Amino acid sequence: MIKEILIKIGHIILTGDIKLYRNNMGDDIDDENNDKIYKNHYLIVVLLFVNIILAVIIPYIILPLIIIEVSVLFIKYKLPDARKNKRKSMILKQLPFMLRQLATQLKAGIGLFDAMAMIADGNYGILSDEFKITLKQIQYGTNYIQALDELSKRVDIEIFTKIINQITRTLKNGGNLADILNTMANENSENMKIKYKQYSQKLNSVMLIYMFISVLIPTITFIMIIAASMIMGPIIPPELFILLYLVFFPLIVVLMVIFIKSMEPTI
Repeated sequence: MIKEILIKIGHIILTGDIKLYRNNMGDDIDDENNDKIYKNHYLIVVLLFVNIILAVIIPYIILPLIIIEVSVLFIKYKLPDARKNKRKSMILKQLPFMLRQLATQLKAGIGLFDAMAMIADGNYGILSDEFKITLKQIQYGTNYIQALDELSKRVDIEIFTKIINQITRTLKNGGNLADILNTMANENSENMKIKYKQYSQKLNSVMLIYMFISVLIPTITFIMIIAASMIMGPIIPPELFILLYLVFFPLIVVLMVIFIKSMEPTI
């Protein structure tokens, strides 16, 4: 009974909607998704009560503790998306080079199957692995269009889907596939030049903020604490000082690095 009440409180804290909680959860928690919601709400409510107790007993550690907990929860809930985005990023980095090689091979008179085999044998990471699967499907009797459509669904990236759609459309209706892919490769190269130029301009401003947060703030804070302590005596507990410089400030720097990394342009 108490556990159920805690779950409801957690849901209200997260969504502010008791009706949505009842609709999603119901009386039976058999659905896997609802079970995850149940556990997540319970975890957050437990952490809330623990923080309240610690705030009463050891008030000076509550702020760093909350920051650490929020960071851990953020990583926990965002990790699946981060893995998916990492896979997408790896594919997008290799895609312009793959497209250029495919266009070059076709323009040199090499057949589509052999050109895809070179991509599969090349150093294109996930794309090479996916092309190997597609080639095996074609070898086992799947027609080109169906195999390429399945390749597009497995990769599931918009720009890659456009490239595959262009290839399948050309296979159906006829046309010079080498010239079409070469045009697409040139367009992507120009787009990347523009994006990297914009990225470099943004990076200059972000780096100023990064230097301010990672160097100036910790240094100024340290000087102010030392100066105030010499005049007034200790103003913060040593434990909090250690948490600030071993946990809080390094965590802020890590988050800034992740943010800068996320700004890197892709096609």
